[in-house]
Amino acid sequence: MMPCHINPTKSERTATATYNFVPLPNCFYTVADGIDVNGEKLFLWKMHDRFVSETHSGWIDLSIKTITPLFIRGPVLKKNGTWDNRKTRLRPESCTARDGRPLIPGSSLRGMIRTLVEILSFSKISPITDEKPFFRTVAPDRIGRAYRNRIIQNNQKPMGGYVRKSGNQWTIVPAKEVLRVHQNKLIKLGLKFTDSRKSNYLPDWKVQHQPCWFKRDGKRNWIVSEISLDQTGGWEKGILVLTGSVPRKKYDFVFTGEEITDRIEIPEKTLRRFHDEDQLTQWQEKAFPTDKPTRNCRKANGYLRDDEPVFFLTDDSAKCEDNLAGLIFFGRAQMFRLPYDLSPIDLVSDKIKNAGLDMAEAMFGMVGKVKNRKDQAIKGRVFFEDALATAGGPEWFEEVIVPRILSSPKVTCFQHYLTQDGTKDKKDLTTYLYGDKTSIRGHKLYWHRWDDTQRLAAVKESQNHDKIRSNLLSANPEDFQHTIIRPVKSGCTFSSRIRFENLTDMELGALLSALRLPEGCAHKLGMGKPLGLGSIKIESKLHLVDRAVRYNCWEDNGNVERDVSTFIETFEKAMIEHSQKTLETMNESMPGLKKIGRLHVLFHLLQWIERPLHSKTEYMVLERFKNRPVLPTPHKVIGQPEPAWHVDPPRPADQETESTNSVPRKTITDKEQTKPLTQTTKPIEKGQTRNGKLKHSSDHWIALFEGDSREAHIINQDKIPPEVKEGSPAAFFITEQSKKGGIKARFEKLV
Repeated sequence: MMPCHINPTKSERTATATYNFVPLPNCFYTVADGIDVNGEKLFLWKMHDRFVSETHSGWIDLSIKTITPLFIRGPVLKKNGTWDNRKTRLRPESCTARDGRPLIPGSSLRGMIRTLVEILSFSKISPITDEKPFFRTVAPDRIGRAYRNRIIQNNQKPMGGYVRKSGNQWTIVPAKEVLRVHQNKLIKLGLKFTDSRKSNYLPDWKVQHQPCWFKRDGKRNWIVSEISLDQTGGWEKGILVLTGSVPRKKYDFVFTGEEITDRIEIPEKTLRRFHDEDQLTQWQEKAFPTDKPTRNCRKANGYLRDDEPVFFLTDDSAKCEDNLAGLIFFGRAQMFRLPYDLSPIDLVSDKIKNAGLDMAEAMFGMVGKVKNRKDQAIKGRVFFEDALATAGGPEWFEEVIVPRILSSPKVTCFQHYLTQDGTKDKKDLTTYLYGDKTSIRGHKLYWHRWDDTQRLAAVKESQNHDKIRSNLLSANPEDFQHTIIRPVKSGCTFSSRIRFENLTDMELGALLSALRLPEGCAHKLGMGKPLGLGSIKIESKLHLVDRAVRYNCWEDNGNVERDVSTFIETFEKAMIEHSQKTLETMNESMPGLKKIGRLHVLFHLLQWIERPLHSKTEYMVLERFKNRPVLPTPHKVIGQPEPAWHVDPPRPADQETESTNSVPRKTITDKEQTKPLTQTTKPIEKGQTRNGKLKHSSDHWIALFEGDSREAHIINQDKIPPEVKEGSPAAFFITEQSKKGGIKARFEKLV
């Protein structure tokens, strides 16, 4: 069982958001051993060359009506013989057909329905990122302690260096020294720091990364006492580095010299992550644009350029074949953002991660999980046509508007995205640190939201809307944050069709269940869902084809009438049985799939008629995020009693150690200090090379060390010789060690 989310009990600890989550199941429903068809196990996803008897082929006609305005941005089109080169955010046009009527791409419908099939059929959630989120905080709490422990290695802060590019390879050349220079010294050079306390303060490009000459403080060798931008005889030369605005900040930096022999290669993944949205702040994008200090010096705003000064951190524990220097990360400020210990995928149990082929994959297809392994790819058996508007025109579209700015989803908001014990204070929240007992919340869906009185006025930017729109529609817009859209009006009707081949009763039931939602529910599609756009109502009509009849008779098209409820009931029965078998939370008094606790959550999130109050699902102001209030469950949001979930609250690690390079230490009292301390076996520490013994556990190897009862996880299982015997002595390099997270070790050699 995964940890169960516990709702906050205090209003000040209760967050609001435009989204919420459907919990993951205890166990996925897999079909890897075949699907039962008339008593025979068939692998239908491999049988595209034939029509399989006792399965179903045909189509489903769809009628789609927009309840709220809908916006799906149109593709880049050719105009007057040239391609439209406007940036995406400056193209307000919706998807349209050749005749100008609105169009919903089949791919958009497919994505929406597949997500619902995944949830309903207990299929795997996809995708879950394996990228570790970034964090940076010096707050006096466990996360702040964790950051300080990781950014300061052996009492050494990150070093300075210069990024260099040779072909496609980027490296860091360490600087010999990093000195501090007081801002008062820089003011004498003509810099103005009067606005440096503001978040929008930018370095003065007149001196940023420019050569300078300086003298050292006689008593403090690492402090610059005098500085000049002009070459001065007898003074040392350096590079001036300004790192932005921080409250009470007094010093900036001067880099000196180069350590050519210690060149550090930047792994491709690390370089890519440096340019991630979570890493590149808006400040960096403004401070390091493409056209400064010289035009086209960067690929995009905020990106690195050749010879740029950076701070970096290395550690022997990070050394591997793809990272020989052990580069942990780097950044433009000395206290740069660091990756957490864990990624979201790490917080999903191995039982769930390693589940075999599920129903959604078998129906909709999947790409190969191993690169260039086409044999692992699966072709889908469900096909979606574009949906074309049929009623609601000829004035199909709303006016061009500037919607309120929406930030992209951030998994770094762990108080929302991870299971929490909401009854605890913010210091006891779980996050992506080793030892925390938590899990991801599940499938993220947006609430239906719409204010019938304000309508589009609630969607528009509230300040200077018309002025911003005019600027964005001009030839050279100066606004870099907003976008413009022209959504399809509410009340428009679209027609589409889903075709399918060789679906079993249960698979067809899953597809129909995703289309035919319970009374009062609606689907959600397109952009602007947090603002209330994209609520749609779908009606469907099933058409089955008997292939044998169709191909054996000229006059009979083979169309077959079947009661839709038969397929839905078959699917519901299978899912309820699976839920009972895997100890899902159940409520037998509820009808159909609502018996299953996690699916009852889904139907709450899809409610249109009884959607929660607008105030319960609005974005919080930025100030409220500082206290990290916890996002409650959908049942809590709408004021309904919770299903009888199993109670296993998430818990943070017992203690964040003072240094990741040492074992947790007990505080010694004055009385205890008089006693002699004895130790027969040296404690396991990160960075050690230790001899231990190999032991086979389940389907993998573990390591055991003298004087420590814990089983150590071996991170490079593939390097262990296949002929090795249990109990064989071996040397291991300790990559991680913590009280709760346990030991991680790299196999080195047999001894």
